[in-house]
Amino acid sequence: MGMIMWELTTGCKPFANVEHDIYLILKIVDGERPEITEDTPECYADLMKSCWDSDP
Repeated sequence: MGMIMWELTTGCKPFANVEHDIYLILKIVDGERPEITEDTPECYADLMKSCWDSDP
């Protein structure tokens, strides 16, 4: 859900600039997340981060 929220705020696909391979999967498992843009409302960003949490 958090990635869909990120896509809605940026208009871009998450990790569009990198190869979608095992290395990306491992980075995501290790906590890699796309950068939240500055114009994202704080309450929306907090909810997005909560969705990204490994233990939401």
